[in-house]
Amino acid sequence: MDGLNPMRAPTQATDRNFRALLGLFCFVAACSEPSAPVQPWRANSAALELLGEDAEARAGLERDLQALFGTAEAPLWPGEALGRAELAASTDGERRLARLREANAVRHARSLAAIDDFDWDEVRAREPSLQSAWRLLRDEAALSSLAPEDLRARAKELFLDWYPTLEDSARLYAAECFHCHGAEGGGDGPTAHFLKPRPRDVRLGVYKWTALASPARPRRDDLLRTLKEGVNGTSMPSFARLSETQLEGLVDYIRLLSVRGEVELRMAATFESDGEWEDEAARGELDAVLSRWDEARDKVLAYDGPVPPATSESIARGEALYNDATKGNCASCHGVDGRGDGPAAWKIGPDGARAPAYLDAWGDPILPRNLRLGIWRGGSRPIDLWRRIANGIPGGPMPALREAEDKDGARVVSDEEIWSLVHYVQSLERLGSP
Repeated sequence: MDGLNPMRAPTQATDRNFRALLGLFCFVAACSEPSAPVQPWRANSAALELLGEDAEARAGLERDLQALFGTAEAPLWPGEALGRAELAASTDGERRLARLREANAVRHARSLAAIDDFDWDEVRAREPSLQSAWRLLRDEAALSSLAPEDLRARAKELFLDWYPTLEDSARLYAAECFHCHGAEGGGDGPTAHFLKPRPRDVRLGVYKWTALASPARPRRDDLLRTLKEGVNGTSMPSFARLSETQLEGLVDYIRLLSVRGEVELRMAATFESDGEWEDEAARGELDAVLSRWDEARDKVLAYDGPVPPATSESIARGEALYNDATKGNCASCHGVDGRGDGPAAWKIGPDGARAPAYLDAWGDPILPRNLRLGIWRGGSRPIDLWRRIANGIPGGPMPALREAEDKDGARVVSDEEIWSLVHYVQSLERLGSP
């Protein structure tokens, strides 16, 4: 039997007893990475306000949400596909799964090297689900006398194909995101009150920075890009230091919080309207929310054709469109000089002082962007600016210029004219804001 014990390299002696062998399995705690504790989910105060003091309705809301989404410690996804299965089913699934394997090879490089050397004690499975799977594999290998070479092959595939469970991502969210976005994604974490603009409340399902025609829920790629790049001019940092696999897991968890938040508010609003609680209504509200998220793949806003270069002529045309009240009408909010101080941006408040004229979808005062600062929260590529102008910005007063029509139903501004506006806006950035 020498060389067949999976817990040793082929050259090791086999004179250790089985009890000592099993003692090696007690390594889970030593493999764990420190992380913040997962905080329990609380009810949305806006939902509770809609339910009033009806204790039965409040209990029903909590019960139905837990049945659909589990708990913060053991979350559930109520849709059809999520995570690795969803990626595999996408049109570029093979490429995306290969990218995850490459990311796992980097993240678990030390453990993979230990596996190659049959040095099982140096294998470190840091995520809870991977810890559990690795422990089960070692148990199985020990009990079935699996050959070391076979254990090595299976262990490598285990680490290379790892994908976080929702529990894994809940722990990562608790460590990286909770302090700003809060346990439920309400933008109300412990540090949120010190930040301006406030962290996003994802429970409305409204996301500003997407590549989609408005209104639409974001795609995986929209959320993934925000996590990788952060949001310029805000406290939202880049999380590019995390692996691709970890980021995809965070996308899963953020989507869960968004869908859960939307369903919670819809259920409470239905109760306020109907005056009674119906448990079977929860599934109907969930289906309605999930259908809106499923529409995202069909609403990508793309420009067909090469990106036109900026010229003096296109910049001049963009300036005219910018200041034309019947075309772009940008100056009314962003100001003639692009400083975000146009007449439509302000109103006179009850105290007689000037105040922002608009509130965003989260109830916060909002001012137009100072275009001369060059702080583009949705991305600074020309196509990013084109999408912001063409699509508007969900959750704020920025309109979708591509949808503007005259009295005869004709588009007010063409796609090519939107490019001229992009070129003019970029020229304002170059002027700076002294």
